[in-house]
Amino acid sequence: MFRSISTRISYIVAAVVVAASLVTLAFTSSSLEEDMIEAQGRTARNTIRMGMLYLQEGNQALNRYRKHAFADRKQAIKDALTIFIAQIDNYYALYKSGELSEKEAKEAAYKLARSTRYFNNDYFFIYTDKMVALAHPDRSIEGRDLSKVVDQNGYAFGDDMIRKATREGGGYLQLLWPRLGEDNANSKILYVKGYPKWNWVIGTGTYMDDIESAIEEQRKDLIKEMRKGFSQIRLAETGRLFIFNNDKKVLVAPLGAGSDFEKAINLNTGKTLIHDLKEVGKLGEWRLDYKVRRADGKIIERQSYVRFFAPLGWYVASTVPMSEIYGPVKELVMKQGAISFIILLITIMVIYYVVRRICLPIRSVSKVAFHVSKGDLREARKVFAMATDKGHLKRVVESFETGREKRFDEVDHLVKSIHTMLETLNSLVSQVQRSGDQVTGSALKLGTAINQLEAAVENQAAATQELGSSSREISATSQELARTMNESTNVAVSTGELAAQGMRDLNEMGMAMDAMRDASGGIFAKLSVINSKAANISSVVTSISKISEQINLLSLNAAIEAEKAGEFGQGFSVVAREIRKLADQTAMSTLDIEKIVSQMLSAVSAGVMEMDKFRKQVENGVSNVALLGDGISGVVTQVQTLTPRFESVNEGMQNQSEGAEQISKAMIQLSETSIQTKDALSEFVSITEQLANSVAILEEEVAVFQVEQD
Repeated sequence: MFRSISTRISYIVAAVVVAASLVTLAFTSSSLEEDMIEAQGRTARNTIRMGMLYLQEGNQALNRYRKHAFADRKQAIKDALTIFIAQIDNYYALYKSGELSEKEAKEAAYKLARSTRYFNNDYFFIYTDKMVALAHPDRSIEGRDLSKVVDQNGYAFGDDMIRKATREGGGYLQLLWPRLGEDNANSKILYVKGYPKWNWVIGTGTYMDDIESAIEEQRKDLIKEMRKGFSQIRLAETGRLFIFNNDKKVLVAPLGAGSDFEKAINLNTGKTLIHDLKEVGKLGEWRLDYKVRRADGKIIERQSYVRFFAPLGWYVASTVPMSEIYGPVKELVMKQGAISFIILLITIMVIYYVVRRICLPIRSVSKVAFHVSKGDLREARKVFAMATDKGHLKRVVESFETGREKRFDEVDHLVKSIHTMLETLNSLVSQVQRSGDQVTGSALKLGTAINQLEAAVENQAAATQELGSSSREISATSQELARTMNESTNVAVSTGELAAQGMRDLNEMGMAMDAMRDASGGIFAKLSVINSKAANISSVVTSISKISEQINLLSLNAAIEAEKAGEFGQGFSVVAREIRKLADQTAMSTLDIEKIVSQMLSAVSAGVMEMDKFRKQVENGVSNVALLGDGISGVVTQVQTLTPRFESVNEGMQNQSEGAEQISKAMIQLSETSIQTKDALSEFVSITEQLANSVAILEEEVAVFQVEQD
């Protein structure tokens, strides 16, 4: 009968949580990808920096070796030259001692220079201070002016040699000069010193290719060490470091790379990967994203970072597959998705339990509203005692009754409001039903009273008509009597006969007056009954008016409670409006009845007063007729004394005639009043029937409610 709100709310919450989880996963995935790329980039840069620090240490070691090797070699050739000059000094001393001539001493020195070898076939040479060769292992050079000779780099070393030898007391020169008997030039260091005794420039030199070979061996050892160190370094799963030089030759290949790595093509540019990395390194940039084709033909995306090490002219670079960068992100997203799914299930179960706990009272209250809409208040009240909501409604109502409602929420207050509305509605409908029964009984009693009053009014109308006829007859008789009395003044002779006739007429008039007195008494009594009945009608109308006011008040309270109940009280709100309309119609009808009864009471009261006045006049007339009878009986004996009194009698008859006319007019007015009363009673009967119909409709409307009588 009811659709589960808890299920719908659970669906909504589940949809919101799923949407939030998906959005979170999407955002997290995107954010994690960026974070992972950045983290991988930092790792690669730091690793490359670490490799460059190792290169720097290796380069410093090479530089130290080169420096020490060159310094040692320089010192060695300097020491060798010092020893050689000491030998020349021996020849010079022999020349000075006279043992050798100057020419012999010089030739001995020349021969020594041509034949002396040390280290790697290194030799000595003797030049004049003008750079003319005197002694040299290459005899073809002797006698030549070498001041303008240049080495293979185009360096004219003559002037520097003279300057260092003669003016500076000795110095070093570095040339690119071939070995004896060879054409390929090698780096060579010369040490020259002047020999002023004979104005010579004596020098020696050594080739540095052995040092460079040793340095190259150390460089190879450095590369081996770098290869060994790089083999221990991994970026992601299979990412590695590698080194290449300015000639685009790979010195340290990535571990596991094929022989064609150096020729790998960047599919994004169409150039070799080494070329693109060299360009990135030259520009001082770090990152290069590229695509390469593996040997099996599969295209993979990779990411490299590169840095240029200028002292060696080497480039240190990394290479990492993009799939390995995104792999942890996907794994983390999958784990987070699984955790989110578990949280979603737990959240749905918790929310379903909580919402069900909240919605069970609402479902029970909905059942209450459903039974109220069907008019079954008994079943509605039973819901509060049932255990469909695990006794929650009962506990809420009992807690409100004991004053422990401070911890309750809006649903509990709604339950209490519905319970209060149901109790009020049950009481209201019960009271309305009882009031309807009372109104029905009062209407029946009112109809009976009206029927009795209508019969009394009809009798009154008939008596009034009869009394009117009698009054008209009295009026006509009084007028005739007045004319007779006028004639009696002129015809005194026939007074006796007329007096006898008058005696008879007077007896008849006395009988008529007695009958009129009896009729007026009956009319007075009936008018008194009508007055009392009208008073009873007024009290009944007052009761009906109070009942209609009470019904209206109850319908207003019902409407208020229905408004409090919201949409659940709309059905009863309609019933309350119908009850209020019926109450308003009853009040309007009661007001009309009250007005008519008031008019009827006024008319009846006026009739009673007029009838009382008329009764008194009739009684006076009867007294006067009695007196008249006594007088007429004395007329026969005192006719002589009657004539002077004819005038006073005539005046009295005139007054009696006027009184009879007034009685006739009063009876006509009373007859009209009786007719109006009858019409008013007919209208009152119609209103009473309308009231009975309204009460019947009200009873039909209220009869749909099944209430428990207190």
